[in-house]
Amino acid sequence: MALRSSLARLARSDLLSKPAGAPVFSADLTEAKARSRQFFRDVCRQVPWAMREFFLEEVTTTAKFRSQLANEWRRHRTDDHRVIDVMLFKANQELVTVLAHHFQRHHLITKYVAPESNAINRRSKSGKPQSKFLSAFLDGKATE
Repeated sequence: MALRSSLARLARSDLLSKPAGAPVFSADLTEAKARSRQFFRDVCRQVPWAMREFFLEEVTTTAKFRSQLANEWRRHRTDDHRVIDVMLFKANQELVTVLAHHFQRHHLITKYVAPESNAINRRSKSGKPQSKFLSAFLDGKATE
């Protein structure tokens, strides 16, 4: 009977619906930065494998691919060790999806090799700027 009541207590909706959150591993900023550097090195060690597996030699070099990854790493600059832990958690998830081939070649190309190809052209084919509504819509702004 005690087991049943403890299971009923654990199955309460408020306990199950709490956000899980990412695990926090770092005690302070220096430890988080050290973990980040180590993870970046681990990712860079996987670059030659990814280049071979996804046939990326056709579109980029290993050095350029590593440089693009480093730029992506630098883009997310923060001084909060908890934020770094969350970003490392998400980066680890992404690395696992790449290693497990859940990402296809075009995903890697559009995200890391040539991210500028994802830019939306703000001008119509005739060379004129788009309408005010369409420009606001593409920028994600609400219009009246």
